[in-house]
Amino acid sequence: MSPLTTLRLALAGSRSDTVRIVLTAVGATLPTVALLAAAAVLAVRTPDGLRMVDGQASLDDGSLETSYQLPYTNELLNEAGLRPGVAFGLLLLTVPMLAFVAQCGRLGAPARERRLAAIRMAGGTPSQVIWVAALETGLASVLGVVVGFGVFLLGRVLLDAPDAGGQRPLPTDVLPGALAMVVIAVAVPLFVTLLAVLTLRRVVLTPLGVVRGPARGRPSVAPGVLLLGGCGAWLLVEPVNQYFLRNPRGDDLPVQLAGGLVGLGLVLVSIGVVTGTSWITYAAGWLLHRYARRPAGLLAGRRMLADPWAGSRTFAAMLAALIIGASAAGLAAVTVAGVRADDLTNRAYAETLGEPYLHDGSGFYARAYQLVGYAVLVGVLIAAAGLLVALADSVVARRRTLASLVAVGTPRSVLARALGWQVLTPVVPAVTLAVSVGILLPRAVFPEVGPSGTMTMSRCVPAAGDEASACADPAYRSAHEVLQTLPQVTVPVEVPWQQLALLGGGAVVATGLVTLVGLLFLRMSTRATELRTA
Repeated sequence: MSPLTTLRLALAGSRSDTVRIVLTAVGATLPTVALLAAAAVLAVRTPDGLRMVDGQASLDDGSLETSYQLPYTNELLNEAGLRPGVAFGLLLLTVPMLAFVAQCGRLGAPARERRLAAIRMAGGTPSQVIWVAALETGLASVLGVVVGFGVFLLGRVLLDAPDAGGQRPLPTDVLPGALAMVVIAVAVPLFVTLLAVLTLRRVVLTPLGVVRGPARGRPSVAPGVLLLGGCGAWLLVEPVNQYFLRNPRGDDLPVQLAGGLVGLGLVLVSIGVVTGTSWITYAAGWLLHRYARRPAGLLAGRRMLADPWAGSRTFAAMLAALIIGASAAGLAAVTVAGVRADDLTNRAYAETLGEPYLHDGSGFYARAYQLVGYAVLVGVLIAAAGLLVALADSVVARRRTLASLVAVGTPRSVLARALGWQVLTPVVPAVTLAVSVGILLPRAVFPEVGPSGTMTMSRCVPAAGDEASACADPAYRSAHEVLQTLPQVTVPVEVPWQQLALLGGGAVVATGLVTLVGLLFLRMSTRATELRTA
């Protein structure tokens, strides 16, 4: 098969194929923009010797100290140590985006598989058929990457708004490195194409039709093992930190090791929660099939038992976003408690010295975590879009079966309620599990919040009958100097119930709204004319 023929076969298809290509291109655009933004943040450079004193930036130049105008209005971008965290947050934001691309790649899968089987019947080899499917997705993702670069460059121009002092709200004055842009331009289409090929791993395209992999029984115990392994990696952070502190040199835990444990735990837990939805779906389907007395519940139960892995595919992006959001909410609570503990300790120190104390506050941290909340909201919205795509594809793929049920007398309202049971029954426990695991991350990594060490101070205590001014004499002060230890202040870390409720409740409400929209596809797919659909 020549390359030109492969290209023509990849571009052929029905309306569902066109919609899949468009959505795949849109899905590839989103992570491209996010990755370019992360690369731009890492490309920001600040001069050596920059110091922040009382919110003012200064440069050390030998014996001279000159003021320095910060380039951005956001402290997260001005501080060199915080920019990698911003880039990492943008990188995490690509997870629901890539899950959305995977959902779009499954749109119209049965019709595409029948078309590929027809190519096999015409003499195509299995590898040639895979090349056709990969080329279709690869071209769509390349188009999305090109659009993503255009959106990033256009946004860089439109959002460049320096104030009177030359400070910008975003790093629109820098471009990502050439190597970073090349890597992004190559990695995104390659990854999206691999996802498309991965969806065909259990499909055998023969000249006689499509043969799917053997039906798997109930879900395995692998999700539980992954969950325990991820939580174990988090719980190892504090013991490993104590081991390093007990060394003779008293070194701190290396950032690379701590980040590796946290990142590994986050990946394992995310995979465990997403794949663990199959167990939740299977258990909910068994309960409905066992105890339901109405047709809608029985239909939903049988459907969930037949394919319990559908929940893992449908809710993957949303559950990943919830884990990140709950972790951010818990980390914000830990940070606020730590700032409060330091504030109380410093206040006691100032009162002991008789000096005024100015509270700096935790407004910076509040603004930082507010930005994280916005990013999580974007992730949930993208996940909801992926859920809508998956739900619409599920209804359209079974339109002949659904139309047959309506033709023999099954009311559409029964099918609508069955679809609602099928979608909403596993989502509540799955969301609860994702939020619970996410809030466990900061509690496992930071079990205690308080001052890092004991604060001591020396002060002159006048003898009985002596005036306080006697301490001005160095000899007197040396004779009457005492060492005073300030009590350590520990602030309990509160559970952010309000944020967690908004996060989990918002996900459930979004799922319900998406289900209502999906019922429109159910009505269109149960017409009598669908009985003749090939």
